[in-house]
Amino acid sequence: MPVYIAARDLAGLPIGTHQFIIIELKSKFYPAVSLNGIAVQPKKLGNGKVGFVVGAHNRANLAVKYFEKNDYQAALEYFDKNRVSFFKSDFDTEVIEVKFRRLVEENAIRKVLNLIEAYSINQSYDTIKYPPAGFGFNSNSWAQTVIELAGSKIQSDMRGIDISHEKRIPKTYFDSICPTTARTKIN
Repeated sequence: MPVYIAARDLAGLPIGTHQFIIIELKSKFYPAVSLNGIAVQPKKLGNGKVGFVVGAHNRANLAVKYFEKNDYQAALEYFDKNRVSFFKSDFDTEVIEVKFRRLVEENAIRKVLNLIEAYSINQSYDTIKYPPAGFGFNSNSWAQTVIELAGSKIQSDMRGIDISHEKRIPKTYFDSICPTTARTKIN
């Protein structure tokens, strides 16, 4: 069950890169996934692969979305090269497998999914406003923060212009329980 960090061209814009996470499932048994109390089922990724595609998006705030239309399309294009055509625009998806040195892969995936769920809950109470022109905490900083908090570190600067790829969202947004000290406020 590999975890990947992925980057795609921004939809409808000539420049810019959006980062997101792909989790490929290797068996019929997969961890239960929910977002705001709603169960999320894996989908086909192409070439017989199944998994989850998740990213943070501008919904006035930095909101988590599983299978957002453009992220999912970019994943489909990556795993099934037949979906890419030289005469049709595509997302030029870049994908890097994430290695977790200290965790068994299944535990790393569970940790990634727990971080995503905790972020979604915490962000609903203390929203992170989406920054003007993407300068600030955005999809790139979100994806990189999740991977680092799960116990890995990979290159954050993907192909293209990925503004704020080096910024990290405060860990308290990914805590599953109330912290003993005051939560770091962004807004």
